[in-house]
Amino acid sequence: MAKKKVEGREPILKLGQMITDRIGVKVTADDPEYWGLAGVVTDEMAEVALKMGVRKPKTLDEMVKLTGMEREYLKDLLQRMGEIGIIEFGWENPRHEKQYILPMFVPGSAEYLNMNMEQIREHPEVAKFFERMTFLPLEKITPMVPPGGAGIGMHLIPVEKAIEAENKSISIEHISHWLDKYDGKYAATPCSCRYSRTVLGEGCADDPEDWCIGVGDMADFMVEVQKGRYITREEVLEIFQKAEDNGFVHQITNIDGEDKIIGICNCNVEICNALRTSQLFNTPNMSRSAYVARVEKENCVACGRCVEYCPAGAVKLGQKLCTKDGPVEYPKHELPDRVKWGPEKWDVDYRDNNRINCYDTGTAPCKTACPAHIAVQGYRRAGSKSRDQIYTSGSYSYTSGTISAEDCDYWCRTGGLKLCVLSGDQRISSNRV
Repeated sequence: MAKKKVEGREPILKLGQMITDRIGVKVTADDPEYWGLAGVVTDEMAEVALKMGVRKPKTLDEMVKLTGMEREYLKDLLQRMGEIGIIEFGWENPRHEKQYILPMFVPGSAEYLNMNMEQIREHPEVAKFFERMTFLPLEKITPMVPPGGAGIGMHLIPVEKAIEAENKSISIEHISHWLDKYDGKYAATPCSCRYSRTVLGEGCADDPEDWCIGVGDMADFMVEVQKGRYITREEVLEIFQKAEDNGFVHQITNIDGEDKIIGICNCNVEICNALRTSQLFNTPNMSRSAYVARVEKENCVACGRCVEYCPAGAVKLGQKLCTKDGPVEYPKHELPDRVKWGPEKWDVDYRDNNRINCYDTGTAPCKTACPAHIAVQGYRRAGSKSRDQIYTSGSYSYTSGTISAEDCDYWCRTGGLKLCVLSGDQRISSNRV
């Protein structure tokens, strides 16, 4: 039986078509650009939005002239459109006059529509709309994106203390630069990704509130439409520290060039729709920072801490030494600029796969066998410097009373030979100290 064609409301179809950045797509009622808006946007709102143009700020006087509507009625209608999330407000003009802006879907109205949990629960389709608009426009172009995102979506910036000693770092890669630029104008807002993915049954245990920081005009907009609250610089720094403690990633908007952002997000890679693009499509350039962490082989003791902390699963543990069968070779990550890229290269199960810490060949068996899962290699290095360092390194408090010489000897395998990792006087238990 042939599927009946769904007829859509003309103003919504036109609005979805005008905003979408999917190339060569004729929007129909079956597309997310339509059904994502249809439940929350009236035909009248759509007609007004169609007069605005995408990302072309308009004052109230200009909107009155474009629509022919009575001034106070139109003002109230535009306010309601901002509260729903289909438009945003700005004051970036010489007279600091309020302007109304029809944003793109992402970053833009897809997020704003998902920053009100009551609205999402009443119209759960907006959550799926957000997910689709971070997938469909990017599925064909992500392989062509150069490092840094090329002005698409979001840009990842590093933890500032990790680059503070780097005298070649540029200011826009520092969070402090943006806090200084928008000094005193910050608003904490709920995370649209955490909200929407929870409704889709793909959430996490994070509290969704206050993870995203609107700055400048965006802070004022979020507060005016009751989706945010003003906070101090000290509160912003507390949120950033909490995010770093949880292994979250700082991202800034990447659509206005180097001199402007509208927000700083603290993203959990497991549910962030922006980070998902590089993870799912297996194209790391999409979310790549200007800085790349590298292993210093001469200092690495395969403790695994970087593997455990990396939120994107970018590194895995392997065997540092060769086995009795010869050296172990590990695959290099394929990149789209080297081979033909398509759905067969995607990692649909990235949320599970980026938690895999080891290659199949495994890592140091003593770390795996240790009752406290302590990196014995690093523990031994600390002990080789001084007995005191064993106690102050942080490892001893966890291993005290649990280390057994028999366990260490049994599991240790170095190149097929049975060798002790810890020297005799280091294999001690608490009752012998």
